[in-house]
Amino acid sequence: MQFDDWKRVANPWRVVEAAQSDQRARDAAVARIVDTMLEMQLDCRHQNPGYQPFSVTALAGQLPGGGGRSDQAMLAAMRYHPESQWHTACALLLDQLPRRQAAAMLLQAARVRPEKMGSSQWMVTARQMVERQGELLRALGLNEGVRHFESVEALQVAGKRARQRLWEWLAQGEVKAA
Repeated sequence: MQFDDWKRVANPWRVVEAAQSDQRARDAAVARIVDTMLEMQLDCRHQNPGYQPFSVTALAGQLPGGGGRSDQAMLAAMRYHPESQWHTACALLLDQLPRRQAAAMLLQAARVRPEKMGSSQWMVTARQMVERQGELLRALGLNEGVRHFESVEALQVAGKRARQRLWEWLAQGEVKAA
């Protein structure tokens, strides 16, 4: 299988299992882990898991599958809940990485190239990322205890080290369901 094929596999644990023996699966697993870590830092930190913006009784009396939002929301909440085994394992990996390396890796993952359409605080060049790193690290929740990057090269080297460490953990089979 190719890298893109591994990225489309529905079960991330299957990719992690294959990563021990297949380099393409390992690369795809690193990309998935980084994406999940970024999702946790940007989205899950701000969610209130107990709150739903609608009442589950609002559609009482309707036939099952009647287009109500509550049943679809419940299924999605169970499947993609930030407390899932996958999210828990990714959070543990994030905690095991040196904080500066993890911050560099997530900064690079969050970056949107300026030539894309739209606007975002993440739409920056590499140089702008280094100039605005205080603000961007704060948005990721990683500004505490992270020494600032002196240059673009320092940021790139730290991010590469973090990804390499994840890659090695996958190769050795050290990434397992929590």
